[in-house]
Amino acid sequence: VQISDLQRKIIEGGSRLKQQQNLYEAVRSDRNLYSKNLIESQEEIAEMRRQFKIKNHQIEQLKEEIQTKDHSLVKEHFNHHKVEKEK
Repeated sequence: VQISDLQRKIIEGGSRLKQQQNLYEAVRSDRNLYSKNLIESQEEIAEMRRQFKIKNHQIEQLKEEIQTKDHSLVKEHFNHHKVEKEK
């Protein structure tokens, strides 16, 4: 009787061990998937930041260009107005 109880406990322990191993593998698989997704997301964020900096720089250049052209336009307007007055 005692031997059969011990054998049953060994079998139960073995099945519990298998179950824990399966759970461990599932968790490890999930962890690897989430880690991969995290790395991909971080790379995507880094790329977006790089593109944002480029776009921001382009915006600043366009602002400067607009300001320069605006000054030229105002200057030309005053010159034109001055020539019209002299006529």
